[in-house]
Amino acid sequence: MLCVAVITPVADLVRSCGFDVHEPVSLRSTNNAVVWLSPSPVVAKISEEHDRAGRELAVVRELVQLAAPVVPPVDLGIEQPVSIDEKAVTFWRYEPQDNVVESNAGQIAEYLFRLHSSLASMRDRAAFPAFREPLMSAVGALERPDFAPELVEVDRALLRETLVDGIARLAKITGSERVIHGSPHRFNILVVDAAPRFIDFETVELGPLEWDLAHLEPEVADLYPGEFDYQALTICRLMVSAATSTWCWEGLERGSDMQSHAQHHLDVVRSSRT
Repeated sequence: MLCVAVITPVADLVRSCGFDVHEPVSLRSTNNAVVWLSPSPVVAKISEEHDRAGRELAVVRELVQLAAPVVPPVDLGIEQPVSIDEKAVTFWRYEPQDNVVESNAGQIAEYLFRLHSSLASMRDRAAFPAFREPLMSAVGALERPDFAPELVEVDRALLRETLVDGIARLAKITGSERVIHGSPHRFNILVVDAAPRFIDFETVELGPLEWDLAHLEPEVADLYPGEFDYQALTICRLMVSAATSTWCWEGLERGSDMQSHAQHHLDVVRSSRT
């Protein structure tokens, strides 16, 4: 549920910048709250982590300069991120998704390749975390008895083993790491002018290309125009499910979808052992 104490001053701020705001509309509420300040063309992203919000903004601004397929931030004439009620707020262009035709696998593959090409040019100009860092955080969380109490011990051990084993196996077979989106699943892809545009760049990191491909359906990998390792992709797919299940078990209070996502991805990991 969105906090009025944050939404009200955010809406007031956008109004003060010359935009018409009648009714904020929640678009997403997971690790961040994403709100359309209707009917203006502005979306506010409200985050707990100021450093990540600032880094995301800087990355996307550079990607816009590189003509990468991204949804750009909105320049309100003020410094961003804005700190409101101890939250970091950034502002992005609203792209309505009602009645749009979802991009097919071929389009996603082509535009992800374009995104990767743009990200590659940023490798020497910015410091990015390694993709292993959040995975090791998940491993550490699973080792805590008080973490996700609804997760039974045998499943907790299975998720942890899958992550630890996957990290070790990838280290042996992948080549040099590159700058990747980190989480380019379908919910982080909008359709703008009949073409895919990527959002949510707070996960940008150094890692194998296969990690990005693992967040999308197999058809995207089949049509991806760049080279990658299918064995590494298989390992990454399993690790994505293990990590997703882990954090969904921890976030059950966020909504009913968390339970179904947690169980679905746990079942994927279980089925890999049969």
